[in-house]
Amino acid sequence: MANYQVTGGVVLSGEITPSGSKNSVVSLIPATLLFDKPVTLTNVPDITDVSRLVKILTDMGSKIDWDKENCTLLIDNSQVVYDPLTRADIGEGKGIRGTNLLWGPMLARFKKVEVAELPIGCTLGARPIDAHYQAFMDLGVSVKQLDGKIILDATKAVSGLVWLLETSVTATENAIMLAVSLPGISIITNSASEPHVQEICRFLNRAGAKITGIGSSHLTIEGGLPLSPISYNIISDIYEIGTFLALGALTGGEIRVLAALPQHSTAVNREFAKFGINIEYDGDTAIVSSGQKPVITKTKSPLIVRAQPWPALPVDMLPLFIPLALAAPSGQALFHNWMYEAGLFWTSELIKLGANIVMCDPHRVIVIAGNSLKAAQIEAPYIIRAVISLVMSAMIADGTTTIINADSIHRGHPHFAQNLRRLGAKIEEI
Repeated sequence: MANYQVTGGVVLSGEITPSGSKNSVVSLIPATLLFDKPVTLTNVPDITDVSRLVKILTDMGSKIDWDKENCTLLIDNSQVVYDPLTRADIGEGKGIRGTNLLWGPMLARFKKVEVAELPIGCTLGARPIDAHYQAFMDLGVSVKQLDGKIILDATKAVSGLVWLLETSVTATENAIMLAVSLPGISIITNSASEPHVQEICRFLNRAGAKITGIGSSHLTIEGGLPLSPISYNIISDIYEIGTFLALGALTGGEIRVLAALPQHSTAVNREFAKFGINIEYDGDTAIVSSGQKPVITKTKSPLIVRAQPWPALPVDMLPLFIPLALAAPSGQALFHNWMYEAGLFWTSELIKLGANIVMCDPHRVIVIAGNSLKAAQIEAPYIIRAVISLVMSAMIADGTTTIINADSIHRGHPHFAQNLRRLGAKIEEI
C-alpha cells in the first residue's frame, strides 16, 4: 500500500523529462501480438500496468526482456499460444482496464477470446464496454455471453464499416488492431483521435500497415498487409507534462519540461491561461516561469473548466486544475467532468484540508477560492490523476499532509516521489 507524506509551502523548480506515455504503451504492448517476430519498444515507463501486461504475455509464452534502466522492452511473441480453457481470464488483468486492449490483437491472431472477468480500471463510475462489442460485431465477430463468460469468435470476421457507439479510445484501438489483420478496406467512423490513438496508428504504419485519417474521427484501414517487426520510441506522457507544469504554476517556481509535445498542448495551455499562467516553449521544451501566481481571471460568474473530447482538454487532466483554483486569492471555478459520473466524488477529501468545495451534481463541483489550507490525513481514491491533485493540494497546505491508499499513482507515474524531490518537493512514500 502506497501512502505519501507531503509538506506544504515548498517552491518546485528545475528541469525534468516526462516518462513514456502510459496510454500509448498499454495499447502498443498488446499490439505486438500481431507480430510473430521480435518487436522493440523504447521509452517504456516503469509502471504497474506495464508489469501486469508483461506478466500476461509471459504466461502465454512470450519471451520478454525488459531493461528498466534503459526503458526498453523487447517482446518476442513467436511462441505465443492461447488456451481459453486455462486462460479465460487473460492472466492477471484485474485492476487495469487496459487489458481489454488484448482482445483485438488476440482475435486477429487466435480468432477466439474468452473473458471471465471484465477489467476494472480507475473507479470513475459506470464504464460500459458496449462500444467494443459493437465494433467487433461490425467486423463480423460473434459476441456471446455464456456461464458468466464473454466469448468472442472472429472465425468469420471480415473488413467493413465500424460505426462506434462512442468516441472510445480503447474501442477505437481494438477495432484498429483487428481491422489491420482483415483483408480489404475497413472504415472506423466516430473514432477517437487522442495522441495515443494516433500513436498506435503510426506504429502499425511503420510496420507496414496502411491507415489514413490519423488524428481525425474517420479512419480508413487497408487490412491484410504483412507487418514487419520494428523498433518504436513511445511519445512522452501528456499527463505527466501537464502535472509538472501545474506543479510549477502552483508553487511559483520555474519548471522546464523536456520533450513536451507542443503540438498536442494548445487546449491544455488555454486552461492554464484561465488561471493567469503562461506556458512558453523553447523548441519542444515547455516552460512555466517563476513568480506566476494562480488567479481566477473571470470575476462576474464562475470560471468554467470543462473537459471535452480531444483535441479539447482531456478529462483525465481536469483534476490538475482544481489545486490552481484552491490557490487563487478569490473567485469561483466550476469544474465539469462530462464523462464520468463518479469522477469528482474524491474532491470531498479536499474539504479536510479546509477547501471550500460544493458538489453541484455527480459531474460538477464549484471551488470557492480564498481559504487557507491546513495539513490533514486524507484518503486517495483509485483514480490516478485524483491522487496527483491531492498531492498538489497538500503542497499548498500548511504542515505535513498524509495521503493514504495512493496505490494508483504507480499505474501512471513512475518514480513519482523521486521525480518531485528532484524538483525540490518534500514528499516521502511511506
